Amino acid sequence: MERIAQVSIFIALGVGLGYAFAPVPNVELVIPTIFLSGVLLGKREGGITGFLTFLIFGFFNPYGPSPPPLLFTQVLGGMVVGVCGGFIPPGRLSFFLSGFLLTLLYDILTNLSGYILFPGGKTFLAYMVAGLSFSLIHIVSNTLIFGVVVYPVYSKLKHGR
Repeated sequence: MERIAQVSIFIALGVGLGYAFAPVPNVELVIPTIFLSGVLLGKREGGITGFLTFLIFGFFNPYGPSPPPLLFTQVLGGMVVGVCGGFIPPGRLSFFLSGFLLTLLYDILTNLSGYILFPGGKTFLAYMVAGLSFSLIHIVSNTLIFGVVVYPVYSKLKHGR
């Protein structure tokens, strides 16, 4: 019962922070929250947190629900982030690196969903190029958030320091 409560708290936190930062393009705390759930609760709970957080956030979004291919990639990306959190050795450098790599993977997945919605010979390159500037902001901001915010929060929660 305790694990269900902990996962529920992380889901609520992720969804709430997602809505709070929705007006700020490509700066978000959903992925860092899901990652932290995996680090603190383990890979299974992190994956569940990622799945349900993005399912709720993507479906009940104030800007309207995500189209099915995007929702699928958001949920898949969230699961991967949460599971990976359970494998990452704790350390500031590993958190910075995780922020970079996991956000890059998430952005590739979600940018590909645009191509799935509108397939065509030239649309793949167009989606990847059009998403590049947004992805760059997202990747840089999450890399910093993972190392500067998430790691100290992890340390405080795990070690009480």
